[in-house]
Amino acid sequence: MSDQYDVERYQSAPLYSIGDETKLIRYGRDGWLVKILGSDTTEMVRIAGVSLEGEYLLPKRYLISWGDSVRFDKVVVVDVTNQNITTLEKNSDEWHILSMNPATTGVHKPPHAQETPTGIFAVQDKKEKMYYVRDGTSVIAGYAPYASRFTNGAYVHGVPVQYPHKKIIEYSSSLGTTPRSHMCVRNASSHAKFVYDWAAVKQSVIIVID
Repeated sequence: MSDQYDVERYQSAPLYSIGDETKLIRYGRDGWLVKILGSDTTEMVRIAGVSLEGEYLLPKRYLISWGDSVRFDKVVVVDVTNQNITTLEKNSDEWHILSMNPATTGVHKPPHAQETPTGIFAVQDKKEKMYYVRDGTSVIAGYAPYASRFTNGAYVHGVPVQYPHKKIIEYSSSLGTTPRSHMCVRNASSHAKFVYDWAAVKQSVIIVID
């Protein structure tokens, strides 16, 4: 089930009308940053989108508040049109580009693969090895190294390793060409490790642009 913006209900947050808290307007993606406009102690919290326009009511249970003093000095930018990934860090009042690399993003190929969603997301979780299953099964097919999760099942990670192979693969000739992943952002494994080590959870953002 999805809304008019093709955001699936699964692993998303329901956003309701300001005038009617029973009227569902759309779904908000897991990991999107929002601004809290009112009290965060009520059951329905008024928020404004950063990656989406408008104001909405959001059930409190879907909200994680980081306070009003949080700063993001480390940013990963993914360009789904040009298939590349860039890292930037703020030092004093200046932003510095640390790296620019080819990448591969998600392709629209339902039911198992979909585009990498655009927006501003928090880095939420990390896995040194992110295991994945063969499409339509529960059989583990391999792993992706140095995975940093930013929304739903989408990670920034290195080149996938398909069993029976076990060693990390540094590069793939498909990087920087056309979308072909399930939703994730693939890049060279050494660069994925750099992002994994450098971009701290809840202190860094991933911006996906088109």
